[in-house]
Amino acid sequence: MSPQKIAVVALGSTGDLMPMCALAQGLRTAGYLPKLITHVEFQAFVEAHGFEFAPLTGDYRQFFNSDEGQRFLRGEFLPWMPVPHFQKELPTQLKEVLEAARGTDAIVTGPLTLWVYHIAERLKLPMVVASCIPIAETGFFPFLNFSEIPDSVNPIQSALNWASYRAIDLLGWVRDGEILNRFRDLDCQLPQLSPLGPRYRSHQPKILQHVPILHLYSEAVIPPPPDWDEAPGKVHVTGYCFVEPLAPYQPTEELKGFLTGGEPPVAMGFGSMGVEDPQKVTQLLLEAAHLAQVRTLLIAGWGLSEAGYLSEGVYSVQSIPHDWLLPRCSAIVHHGGAGTVAAGLRAGIPAVTVPFFADQSAWGKRLERLGVAPPPIPIGQLTAPKLAAAIRQALDTPSMGQRASQLAASIQAEDGVSRAVDVIQAFLNLVSW
Repeated sequence: MSPQKIAVVALGSTGDLMPMCALAQGLRTAGYLPKLITHVEFQAFVEAHGFEFAPLTGDYRQFFNSDEGQRFLRGEFLPWMPVPHFQKELPTQLKEVLEAARGTDAIVTGPLTLWVYHIAERLKLPMVVASCIPIAETGFFPFLNFSEIPDSVNPIQSALNWASYRAIDLLGWVRDGEILNRFRDLDCQLPQLSPLGPRYRSHQPKILQHVPILHLYSEAVIPPPPDWDEAPGKVHVTGYCFVEPLAPYQPTEELKGFLTGGEPPVAMGFGSMGVEDPQKVTQLLLEAAHLAQVRTLLIAGWGLSEAGYLSEGVYSVQSIPHDWLLPRCSAIVHHGGAGTVAAGLRAGIPAVTVPFFADQSAWGKRLERLGVAPPPIPIGQLTAPKLAAAIRQALDTPSMGQRASQLAASIQAEDGVSRAVDVIQAFLNLVSW
């Protein structure tokens, strides 16, 4: 019997791809044949790791640096409002995933591509959702507000929290339903769905009556709310999933000299987030570093093109593996993306978060609640004095470093990839039976 082939869909930024690639590594070790469907900018990375690649239209870094992307980051598009860029790409992405998933035996998708549901229905494939943020419904906190996990909630608050997930689901269908129904009709030969979307179908297709949700983060970071226990076999918290590197990272002699030439630096980077004035933001970060009196390593990503020494105490790199760099740093300033949060926690260093949009604010507040970061500073409120004060607070509060070390020990003791693969394997064995 030949190995089962599993399509893994990873739409988004590097932080969205990495845990899915780690999951693919685990699936391969377990005897499956993963096929990664992601953006062309990641093709070399995917193929270097030995996986079959299929292209997915879109480039999030380019989008965030566009005028429309800047409006998106400022929150000008509400959940029910079509984003022209995404609306234009969605029909192509649907067709690409439909074709790439043909001949596979199952499909694993992230939270940005839940429309894979329609493809799974068309191809009669079992589907698994893997997310780096909490997306399963709960009465203990509303959608994208997981910064605080209460021990109990009153019935009214619980109902409102549950309703927030239903509302987001419905608003998403209001926004994309016309495109998805057209795809179902013309490309999948499936019946069109009602204005309420897939959730409220009178009969779910048998293959989609049970869709496991894997949350790829540590219980030490976000403990599962009690009501997830009421959905046995459906909702899981697996632990973080980190990619196994192909080979140890080899820094330049200049970079090694900077890292060993004084106190461990503070890493600063905003991932794929774009900013309206890259030079202004760079100068702000440099001024904050000067005010905080810290050596700084800038991880470019917001339009900064310079590399190497920017001054005696500031060094810039275009990109660098977080697993290699962050243990050599004293703290990290970042945007609060789930992937960077995970890397910082694994390294055991305090953080300062500068959220841009979506789940980033919740991650910033969650790190504060965990005792490893000062209060987040939203990008719209960022100033050099505020950032400098937050950096000093992170470095000068011993409990933050201690708590970060404790969380790192918990995270490093987990094997999120193996646990996630075990869940997927058990599920596929069940549906195949």
